[in-house]
Amino acid sequence: MEELRKESGRLPSAVPSESAGDGRNGPAETLLAVLREHLSVQEIDLDSKFYALGGDSLIALRVINDARARGIPLSLRDLMVHQSVRGMLGAPSVIEASAGGGSQDDGGQARSAEPFSLLDPQDRPRIPEGVQDALPASALQIGMLYLCETSQDPLLYHSMDGWEVCARFDESSFRAALAELARRHPALRTAFDFGGLSVPAQLIWAEGLPELGIDRATGPEEAETLLREWCDQQLAEPIDWRVPPLARCHVVALPESFHVVLAVHHAVLDGWSLSRLAVELMALYAAERDGADAGLPALSEDVQHDFIAAERAAATSSAAAEHWFHQADAPALLFDEAKHQKTPDADGRVEFTLDTGLVRSLSGVARMLGVSVKSVALAAHVRALGTWTRRGHDIVTGVVFNTRPESAGSDLATGLFLNTLPLRFATVDDTWAGLIRAAADAENEGAPYQSYPQAQIVERLGRPPFDVTFNFMNFHAYRELDRLTSVPTRGWWRRGKPSFPFHVNVEISGTEGQVRIGYDPAFLARTSVEAYAATLRRALASLVANPVSPAAPPSPQNRGN
Repeated sequence: MEELRKESGRLPSAVPSESAGDGRNGPAETLLAVLREHLSVQEIDLDSKFYALGGDSLIALRVINDARARGIPLSLRDLMVHQSVRGMLGAPSVIEASAGGGSQDDGGQARSAEPFSLLDPQDRPRIPEGVQDALPASALQIGMLYLCETSQDPLLYHSMDGWEVCARFDESSFRAALAELARRHPALRTAFDFGGLSVPAQLIWAEGLPELGIDRATGPEEAETLLREWCDQQLAEPIDWRVPPLARCHVVALPESFHVVLAVHHAVLDGWSLSRLAVELMALYAAERDGADAGLPALSEDVQHDFIAAERAAATSSAAAEHWFHQADAPALLFDEAKHQKTPDADGRVEFTLDTGLVRSLSGVARMLGVSVKSVALAAHVRALGTWTRRGHDIVTGVVFNTRPESAGSDLATGLFLNTLPLRFATVDDTWAGLIRAAADAENEGAPYQSYPQAQIVERLGRPPFDVTFNFMNFHAYRELDRLTSVPTRGWWRRGKPSFPFHVNVEISGTEGQVRIGYDPAFLARTSVEAYAATLRRALASLVANPVSPAAPPSPQNRGN
């Protein structure tokens, strides 16, 4: 549809003529305004591509919900597939709804999820007093907690965010801010019950405040020592997932500054959620200290319910099952069946930085091809894997999908909204542009089924569907810290340990980035992982140097064991 209309410059006849953007607030002008607001880009026309403008999965949720609130019934798939205003307004679902043939959206009006509505009624009398809501645990939560119990590894899925605040510490203001943060976010009041109800469940308690510890230091060296000792002590003690809260907070105060650490169990928070909590904590602290309004938006009560409902629907979808089975049905890339039976202890680390020039170049390639930076980085990862393992076809890597539902306010909610699913590259295109587009297409094709439980793929295959995982992170929530001038922050860091034997994390923060590779030394030698890292670095450099010409593969490396 988009291609057919581009030459004439007209939109489909089902869309009113003023939608071409003549300033009378037609659908096109409305959607352009939404994109300008959420992308912070003013030069946007009818054919500008969402990803080329810097969009990502979190911004996409904001765009579609804002569009719905303004009367345009846009879906996440409409945005991902069509990307431009012209294409989105020409999507069949939008045309049908605009013509009155489809169901109309609720206009973005908030609705209240009925507490306990996703549980069997027979469970209601068994729910402890003080629990304000309960719902089934997700498949990923169940899997995480099972591994924590069987491995007895206190570090597993124990996540920490830390930073320094360049201002004097006000204890009363900080305690008040932490209490308000816990009131706002149910994830901080969540624990689990895997035996008392008919299904494994997450219980959201009415009360629950993360434990706050405070140390005081006279100088930077003492502060670093106290901080390290607290982190090491906490990591040595498993978090009891049966008792809320599954979060702790610690402050090390200096005379003119202080360090903050948030430690949480990954079963209740994903990385984006942890970044949101850190940002909101600082906003609330600044407001308490300065006697001002934090200006934080209200949060939806529906997001977690909608996420569990979407997972339940996906779990029974034959189309989803066939899609992911096809993606995973290829020979293992790294490890044999025997190693798959061992719970990985991925405490090995290899890291390297992405400088400003490279990050800008990666963004430039993404803009040129109309794809996300994630797709660009994924393509480099796939080619590096192929070179490292000397395999030129049937490369399967796990990729972390953002599974937040399309509910209004979903981007602001905190919880565990992730799923790691297999993407199969049956062939590896000779050109970077071709491989990047293949990576983008693979994600888009899997998006309708991204809530399908990974555990069901494992059950059908009889083994894990992949032995390498790739995760791309751009936590632009941290940009909101720029407005908190009275409490400037610096020195942000993150620690965490997943269960995958070999995982690659690419994180962009502003104009710089970092690649962190975790691995189990019992599965892979450090020299082998360093060889992959060097191959990936060369792949990224080759990609930005020659994005549309045939790609010279990085020098072959011996994977080893």
